[in-house]
Amino acid sequence: MGLTLITANAEEKRILAYTGIAHAVSDAWHIIFPALLFLIAVDHPNFFFLGVLANITVASRAVSGVVAGFMADRYSSRMLYGAFAILSAIGCFVIYLTSGTVMLGVGLFVLGVGTGIYHPVGLSSITRFVRRRTEGLGIHESAGSLGLSLFPVLLISIGIAYGWRSAFLLGGFVSLVPLFLLPLIPARFDKPRDESSDQDTGWSEVLRVFTSKRVLVMYGAVVLLEASSTGVETFLPVAIADIGGLGQGTIGGISTTGLFLSMMILIGVPGSLLGGMIGARWGSDRTLAVMTLAPLPILALFAVLTGNAFLALAPILRALTNARSPALNALIGANLPAGMQGKGFALMYGISPAVASLVTLAAGAVAEAYGLKWIFPLGGVLLIAAFPLAYLGHRYAKAEASAKGP
Repeated sequence: MGLTLITANAEEKRILAYTGIAHAVSDAWHIIFPALLFLIAVDHPNFFFLGVLANITVASRAVSGVVAGFMADRYSSRMLYGAFAILSAIGCFVIYLTSGTVMLGVGLFVLGVGTGIYHPVGLSSITRFVRRRTEGLGIHESAGSLGLSLFPVLLISIGIAYGWRSAFLLGGFVSLVPLFLLPLIPARFDKPRDESSDQDTGWSEVLRVFTSKRVLVMYGAVVLLEASSTGVETFLPVAIADIGGLGQGTIGGISTTGLFLSMMILIGVPGSLLGGMIGARWGSDRTLAVMTLAPLPILALFAVLTGNAFLALAPILRALTNARSPALNALIGANLPAGMQGKGFALMYGISPAVASLVTLAAGAVAEAYGLKWIFPLGGVLLIAAFPLAYLGHRYAKAEASAKGP
């Protein structure tokens, strides 16, 4: 099976182009605080406190994701994309202007609210209107990673040269890019649902769907996987600087840590594309089960490795994490009716960050008490807990396919 996404018209390409750019901005602001953490730590040298700050963004993103997902089933996607851009920009500008910890927390809160809007809205647009879902989501993930790979080196270099707050100033202006690109979205894709969906789905039907055995198992796996990713990725950049030994070094004025992060994210792009292709061939359930276990050896080794050995495995971990994402997102679209997919992504990007916020706090406490390296086995424990649920989802999918017959 080839990689090419088959589209009969230009509209699907336009929505993928817009969501790819918006995804790059959204994910960049998910990583902006972790990427600058080793610089922020100079002013705030306590990992538990930094975990609390990260938790503010994660928690506000969770609440925002729930609200945005429910709104995505009813209101204009352009309106929601516009709110994502504007609130993200305001959050970045507040952080730039702040001089104390309270306003830093306020800025991170607003930034979390803004960035939390994107994923439920963007992913439901793709799962509703792009026919080859898993490959489309793989392309979406790859486009986001391509853009995202440019940001760490730029932001960290600015942070080293002019101070970490200046990186957020640039972030504020970049946040507005999706606002000016809204005309890319085809008019019929601005509708909250396609014409074939039920506009007035009753809550009894919503409850029936979301309490089905397969959907409950799916969400259990999703929550644990997202919690593991958030905990690991929050502290991975500072681990690259400290454990990997890159620190605040520069090459021609460009941060070596930033360069490495950009390279690592770029290497994740083939992982996204591969995950999309494997998901299209194997099915999302089976792919998710396999990709859940794949990062475990690396997370275990990170507890003992340092220097170049640590740096050599970090990009592979990123690629494996990216490979899981298309299957994970495609399951929401596959298991839920079109009129409920906003709610589906609302729960995914609402409940998952809520649990992840607790994991981030725990990771910060572990790092402060025992050292950064012990965060990674903690992420591995969550993957082990997620695997039985992911495997059950695969078994339920096979049983349903057998019941339907050839």
